[in-house]
Amino acid sequence: MLLPAVCLADPWLPPGDVLMRHDLQVLADAGLVRGPITSWPIPWPDVARDVLDVDAGKLTPAQHQSLLRVQRGARSAMRSYELQRDARIGGTSHPETLRGFAAALREDAEVSAGISWMGDRSAVRLRATAVGDAEDGKTLRPDDSYLGVSFANFMLSAGYMQRWWGPGWDGSLILSTNARPVPAITLERNYSDPFDLPVLRWLGPWRAAIVFGQLEDERPDFDETRFFAARVTLRPWRHLEVGLSRSAQWCGEGRVCGFDTFQDLLLGRDNRGDDLDLEEEPGNQLAGYDVRLSSPWSQLPLAIYGQLIGEDEAGGLPSKFLGLAGLELAGSIARGAFRVRVEYSDTTCSFSRARPQLDCAYESGIYTAGYRFRGQSIGHSTDGDSRQTSFGALYATDSGATWEVRLRDAELNRDADAPESVHTQAALATDLQAIDIVHATDLMGGRLALGAGLERRELAANGSGDDEWRVTAQWSRAL
Repeated sequence: MLLPAVCLADPWLPPGDVLMRHDLQVLADAGLVRGPITSWPIPWPDVARDVLDVDAGKLTPAQHQSLLRVQRGARSAMRSYELQRDARIGGTSHPETLRGFAAALREDAEVSAGISWMGDRSAVRLRATAVGDAEDGKTLRPDDSYLGVSFANFMLSAGYMQRWWGPGWDGSLILSTNARPVPAITLERNYSDPFDLPVLRWLGPWRAAIVFGQLEDERPDFDETRFFAARVTLRPWRHLEVGLSRSAQWCGEGRVCGFDTFQDLLLGRDNRGDDLDLEEEPGNQLAGYDVRLSSPWSQLPLAIYGQLIGEDEAGGLPSKFLGLAGLELAGSIARGAFRVRVEYSDTTCSFSRARPQLDCAYESGIYTAGYRFRGQSIGHSTDGDSRQTSFGALYATDSGATWEVRLRDAELNRDADAPESVHTQAALATDLQAIDIVHATDLMGGRLALGAGLERRELAANGSGDDEWRVTAQWSRAL
């Protein structure tokens, strides 16, 4: 009876669950979870080791409730040698245009079922999702399926795993869950133990992941383009987390490929003028930094975070930055807990300068379909040349029921004055405002989420547009 309604044996904590992310952040800010938590999925063993042996005597009521929920999730997720099953069904009158961290329906109707199993050194999950009116034409999807094998302190996996890299709640500039998961082979660290060497021990707990994937079989530019991504997150101080991220598109049918090409890409020898012409350029890269700093004073439970991702390279370092910044506040209220946030993002190259560079972010002279997968941006959901200001508020009762409010105000594709743009959210410069209210609670042995929202679009040129209401329902449970 103490187990959560939907939690399967799984080596990873996937992105999408806002309550679990809130709880983990509460425990991390309190020093109970020691590893970095801005790189999702997060290894359950690392979290379980921290939370299953905690003295709860000195915790606040909100911290205690967060601890209980994460402990229940950890005990359930770490169950091994059991075949487990789950199912989910959902529908919406209009999918959310701009996706954040929360797991939202991608299509009008979705039905999925899966099985999972975990042993001492291996784990497998098989999931099939059927959707209605698929935007990318794929009505049957293997998303969230994988096979993983652990050795030493690493997990090697292959499959379709969702990833979220960065401290933002309403977007990541380099790798988010906006696009469907890219099929990939991944090597990542299981436990975030600090280095043993004294000269490096000050870096604190750290996590690392390397991803080798492949984009669509058929693209407007080069079929079977390869995708590479790498991230290291460090926690040198309990209240400070730093992330370093890098990603690249390379290879593909008709493009230069092979180890030498990948070596040039890794070393940054991929700009025309470095004894290279267009045909010899190894790929298209993004790289940058993010940071989250929480208050060391419990009476002031604030945190600030930011992310800078460069679309180009200068002097061996990222340049032409896209930017994201946010402020969040968490605490206790009315037999529950709350978290509120304000976040701003700008996906224009050199966004902070008086004259930012348009038609640059998520675009490439080589890969003309851009930094996108199956019609969606791999980075921020607003795609390039866009600004967004968002507000979010989460209230969680002690029983685990939640209410969430999300507001967005965005300027999409600000430079587009003709419909030739490959922008995934707006062919022309468009203003978008949206509000969504979501309530989730346990019901009939599962988890039910009900939502309602309003989205307004207006063309920036003449103010014409329309409003769309949406209602959404999802129900999932372990079988």
